Amino acid sequence: MGNTVVFRDFEDRDIDFIYKCKNDEKLNSKIVGGFHHFTYEEAVKWVHGCMGEHETYKFWAVCTNDDEKRIVGWVSLSQIDRKNHSACFHGIVIADDEYRDGLAWIESYLFIHEQAFEVMGLNRLYGTCRVDNKLSMQMGPAMFSQKEGILREAIFDNGQYVDLYASALLAKDYFFHKQNGDYEIPKIIRRLVLAKKQSRKN
Repeated sequence: MGNTVVFRDFEDRDIDFIYKCKNDEKLNSKIVGGFHHFTYEEAVKWVHGCMGEHETYKFWAVCTNDDEKRIVGWVSLSQIDRKNHSACFHGIVIADDEYRDGLAWIESYLFIHEQAFEVMGLNRLYGTCRVDNKLSMQMGPAMFSQKEGILREAIFDNGQYVDLYASALLAKDYFFHKQNGDYEIPKIIRRLVLAKKQSRKN
């Protein structure tokens, strides 16, 4: 199975797409960081800030797997700690409706894990998601990220406090499951289907 998306650095041609995404309230309704409207100047600054290499964070544009390499979303790491060999899975957004069938999402997860553990040589990849974000809640365990706790009423959004689910994956577990073939896309999909069925029962 060939990849549906590829990953590249941000470019100026991505600004219009980011401006549209950052002002899409529905798209941003389940993010941890909250929503606010972006001016075009803020979108320009955001894209330029994502370009290139940085000491503590890295962003990649998620793009079509063709000659155009048109942006359809983005993925990122933050709080990169070279001393303690850890980073936060900062976020993943697939904004193009044509690519929201789940495959681009899974491929982006696989990419960020490869970057963290195989390229950067990190030992720990951690992150949080809103407890009302069902897909993210299911995706973490499907990638063998282990629950570390619930951050109670950690963010305030739309007039109410929301809990965050915290989890982390260690390098030894990542490489064990990769060697075992557990990160093959059909197997990931199967685990997600089972998790969805289980959530319905609960």
